[in-house]
Amino acid sequence: MRRSLHIKLVLIMVLLIVSLMVVVGAFLMNSVTGYYIDEFYQQITDAFGQSNEDFIRDLQTVTKEDENGAAKVGQVLSAYTGVLGVDRRNRNYYVLDGTTGRCLNGSVPAPERGVEVTPNISKALLGEPGLDSSVTADYMDAAIPITRGGQSYIVYILDNRETARQLNAEMFSLIMEALVLGLVISALLSFLLAKTMVNPLQRLTGGIERVARGDFSRKLDVTSEDEIGQLTERFNSMAQQLEANIAELERAEQQRKDFVANVSHELRTPLTNIKSYAETLDDGVGGLTPEMEHRFLGVILNESDRMTHILQDLLTLSRFDSGRGELRLGWFPFAKSGEDTYQAVLMDAQNHAHTVELVLPEDLPQVRADRERIMQVMMNIVSNAIKYTPDGGRIVLSAGWEKDKVWMEVDDNGIGIPQADRDRIFERFYRVDKARSRQSGGTGLGLSIAQEIMKGHEGGLYLVDKDQPGLTIRMELPVEGPREEGRPEG
Repeated sequence: MRRSLHIKLVLIMVLLIVSLMVVVGAFLMNSVTGYYIDEFYQQITDAFGQSNEDFIRDLQTVTKEDENGAAKVGQVLSAYTGVLGVDRRNRNYYVLDGTTGRCLNGSVPAPERGVEVTPNISKALLGEPGLDSSVTADYMDAAIPITRGGQSYIVYILDNRETARQLNAEMFSLIMEALVLGLVISALLSFLLAKTMVNPLQRLTGGIERVARGDFSRKLDVTSEDEIGQLTERFNSMAQQLEANIAELERAEQQRKDFVANVSHELRTPLTNIKSYAETLDDGVGGLTPEMEHRFLGVILNESDRMTHILQDLLTLSRFDSGRGELRLGWFPFAKSGEDTYQAVLMDAQNHAHTVELVLPEDLPQVRADRERIMQVMMNIVSNAIKYTPDGGRIVLSAGWEKDKVWMEVDDNGIGIPQADRDRIFERFYRVDKARSRQSGGTGLGLSIAQEIMKGHEGGLYLVDKDQPGLTIRMELPVEGPREEGRPEG
């Protein structure tokens, strides 16, 4: 009976979770599609609305050079692609003859068979705007009739819904993950519910409560040989193990908390850089040179890419420990990584009134390494230099190479590291100044991760002795990369 009840509870919970996820998933995916459709037609309606008088006037007004009306309409549409949301991949525009529907122009070449005459185009041929949508269609379109110099045209916007399909695919993946998690949770909940229905388990509950209070002095009596008796015996064994290993568990819990804090630290830097450069671009709209805008956008893109991979990179430490670390090796310019690091930290350094210098020789070779992880190491040691150097300090990034190795040094005139602590700075969770580290968001794990990454490349991180105040950290990397590939990740 007990087994039967448990199975029934499991099945009920599983069915509930599956049904709920199916309903929620269908609703969310339909909502995504509906929202994307609504946004599309709202965007088109706004573009051709009264608020865009300049756009409408440009479409309809004939100029002296207006020998080819369709071409001129196409030029106007090309200038307003941002307003129309045209990306020339998923969404395009076409200029159609207002009488025949024949394609005259477009952001991309028209299909060989021409543009398909949709219901919206049919309406536009009759002189009415075609703005009807269909959830079941695999496309979205809008057809707006215009008149230019006595000639009728149709502005046709076609979207293949690829963006919506991608969003739905991602949503489906998330729903499947949630479904798996829900199934696991349902099994656990059903097991807990079954226990509340069996009276003997109350004694076990009492024992659990005593253990939760730290009382390991009494064992529970085993009164049966069934599953409850087995569970009681295992509970007694677990209590003994808990009592013997409580200190180790507390240490492991502290490590877990430190790891979570370190994740926050690792993510803060790219987010801050993206925000800072984006705000600069926003504040300087129209006042920045194209070269500067391009450079700022490059930094933002680089930081976005690095943030995308940073969570996976933080797991590298445990994978190295278990021998499952995998390096994504490839050839790249070592100097470019140094330049990208310099650009990424420049704004943060300027916020602290630091002077940052970049000294790179012109003949630095390409290296075979995992670029993202090498960038993580560079960013870690440079960020530490910025963090632990008083405002108005000087930081120098220099690089070079000798024989089969390249190196980069980060030198600062900050607070430095006491001699007694220099041998321990690469220990996990070790912090020289605990109060300052916590205040700045550090956990003492960053340099450990960096050191493990360098070891995986058969390189290393070192402290360089210096007479002046501050700290110099040197990273060395073999040009040809590690002699052995990392084993595939499990």
